[in-house]
Amino acid sequence: MKSNFLLKNGKFSQYSGFTLIELVIVMIMIGILSVTVIPKIFTSSGYEEIGYQAETVAKLRAIQLRAMQDTSAIQCLLVYVTKKKLGIPDSNCSPPIFLSNTEPSSTIVKISEQSLSFDDHNGGYSFSFDQMGRPDQARTINIQGGEQTLIITINAEGYISAN
Repeated sequence: MKSNFLLKNGKFSQYSGFTLIELVIVMIMIGILSVTVIPKIFTSSGYEEIGYQAETVAKLRAIQLRAMQDTSAIQCLLVYVTKKKLGIPDSNCSPPIFLSNTEPSSTIVKISEQSLSFDDHNGGYSFSFDQMGRPDQARTINIQGGEQTLIITINAEGYISAN
């Protein structure tokens, strides 16, 4: 058996290692990664918006399911949108009051980051779902942050999506 690393007259029988092209390509790839990916590792900006978007979609779907299961004639499932909170308030229909407790809620999203906020593009700050899960009108809710603005849409038939 012949090995690639055996010496013949003081020289290698075959050259082994990387070519210059392979080394240049690897260095270019490391440069691209260092410019794009590594700065994201050391900061969490941009990821809070995505987390709050997923939480908002999940809680809006829970509120929608609650409205579909509540068959009473008198129901108060108004969803209020403020700059830092979205959900069903802790008090009755009027006036809406979000209590300042720190316990997690299944129907309220509280934004704790200073650079993030909700923005309701349709001008109103409250809406409701009927017993079929449809909103009173189609809605677009934005989560505005320093890095990006994420959109949550509720179409007229009740489908809630994150864009």
